[in-house]
Amino acid sequence: MNARPRSDLHTAIRLLCRSLRRWFGRLPDRQAAPANTQADSPPLPPGMSRRALRLWLAGLGTALVLFYLWRSIFIPIGSGQLGIRWSRFDGGTDMGHVYGEGYPAIWPWDTMTVYDTRLQEMHNTVAVLTADGLEVSLDVTARFAPRAADLPMLHRSVGPRYRETVVWPDVVAALRQVIRQFKPDELRVLGETGLSAKVDDAARSAVQSHWVDLDRVLITRIALPERLAAEIQEKLAQEQKALAYEFILKQADMERQKWSIEADGIREFEEKSRISMLKWRGIQATERLAASPNAKIIVMGAGENQLPVLLNGEK
Repeated sequence: MNARPRSDLHTAIRLLCRSLRRWFGRLPDRQAAPANTQADSPPLPPGMSRRALRLWLAGLGTALVLFYLWRSIFIPIGSGQLGIRWSRFDGGTDMGHVYGEGYPAIWPWDTMTVYDTRLQEMHNTVAVLTADGLEVSLDVTARFAPRAADLPMLHRSVGPRYRETVVWPDVVAALRQVIRQFKPDELRVLGETGLSAKVDDAARSAVQSHWVDLDRVLITRIALPERLAAEIQEKLAQEQKALAYEFILKQADMERQKWSIEADGIREFEEKSRISMLKWRGIQATERLAASPNAKIIVMGAGENQLPVLLNGEK
C-alpha cells in the first residue's frame, strides 16, 4: 500500500538532485548520455564560466539575506542613548557590557533594547486626600534619568517600562504620604514650593532604589474644591481683620502710654517749678513772638494766671 508513494518520492528527489548537479556542474549525469549533457544543462550568460556564476549567485543570496536581516543585525543607538543586549544562546541579558552611540552589530537572533539616558519628565494631575479626608488635586511633574552604570540591572529587573512601573508610582505614593499630614488651609500656607521639597525628599530614596536618579519633583498647582476654597478665603480675610484690629488696639495702647508719660512729666514739672504748664507755654510763645521782626502789641494779663494777648500792630 505504501510502497508506491515512497517510490514516487524517491524518484522526485533523484530528479531534483540531478537538476542541481547539472546546474552547478559538480557531478556528471551518470544516467544521461554524454551527447545530451550539454543539451540538458541550463544556458550560461555570455563570457561567464560556471565558477563565476556560482560566486555571483552566492553573493546575491548573501546580499538578500543581509538586506532582509539588516534591522536585526545593525541596531541604531542615537545621541543620549544606551543599548542592552539580550542573547538567545549566550545567557540572556548581557550584564557586563552597555552599548554606546552608533550602529553596533549583533546576531539576528539576539535582541537590543535602547534606553534614553537623558533627563526625562512625567507630569499629571493627581487627586489625594488631606488629613481631614477632603480631596485636593495637584499638578505634579517628576524629572528623572536612568542610571547608566546600573542599566543592565534595570533592564533585567524592571524593563523598558520603568517609568510607569516604578518612577511614577513611587512619586505618587510619596505625594499621598505627605499630603495626608496636612489640612487644606495648611497646604495653602505651605505653598507649592514648600510642598514640592517635602515630596521630593520622600520620593527620592524610593526611586533611586530602582536604579533611577530622581532630579526633582515639582508641584505647579494646588486645586481645592470651590466651596472649600471660598471658606478658606473667608477665614483668611477674617484673620487679616483680626490682625488689623489687634494692631489698632496695640497702637492705641502705645498712644495711651505716651500720653500717660507726658502727663506724669507735666505734673512733675508743675510741682517742681510752681508754674502751670499752660502759663509756661504762654511764656515760650511770647518769647518767640518778641524775637520776630514784625511790629506787635502784647497785652499782659492782670492776674497771676492770665496769659499775654497778642495784637497785630501793622494796621
